[in-house]
Amino acid sequence: MLDTRSRPEFLALTGVRSATLDQRVKVGEAAFAFGVERRPHVNEYPVLDALATILASMLNRLCGLTLKQACNEMREHWERWLELVTKAERWREKYPTTDPMLCIAVAWLSLEEGQSQRRYRILFGEHDKITAAARSSYVCNYVSIARALSALRANAKQAGVELPKRLTVAKGEPGHEDWQHRISDYREAAGVRRAKTKPLAPA
Repeated sequence: MLDTRSRPEFLALTGVRSATLDQRVKVGEAAFAFGVERRPHVNEYPVLDALATILASMLNRLCGLTLKQACNEMREHWERWLELVTKAERWREKYPTTDPMLCIAVAWLSLEEGQSQRRYRILFGEHDKITAAARSSYVCNYVSIARALSALRANAKQAGVELPKRLTVAKGEPGHEDWQHRISDYREAAGVRRAKTKPLAPA
């Protein structure tokens, strides 16, 4: 249920070089799925780790976050972006030629006098609703979940890596409860206390 891949496959799925990955892990600039800071098993990477890496890179390149900030946000808000992935996968199955417009947004406040760094908020959901929520107080930059999924599958196709039809299991689908238990077990093995684990939000 947690589809894991070898290190070479992970590198192919993300387009990251081996030495670059080692350096990123060393300095805290590596994004992993399920809110973990370290992987519990050597040379095993859930496919969703690759997606987390791609999303963090997009937040860095398109939204102005440092790579470390982006990775921290991916870890802190893992349930929120995973919920969007779950929705986006099912949307694209029904409407393969349209974009569900599900996004992660970085909403920036204007830099005020005396501030050395601009403050920002991370928002999740539909593009139009995020824009309405941010109003005129923020300047927003967006990352499309569908675009990140497309990038992952394009990398997989180019590298000859076969991926499952879906990376997620939605609430109400067969295997959802088992999937949640496996995520909890994975987080615990990675050093996250089980008591802090929350059930995935419904898709």
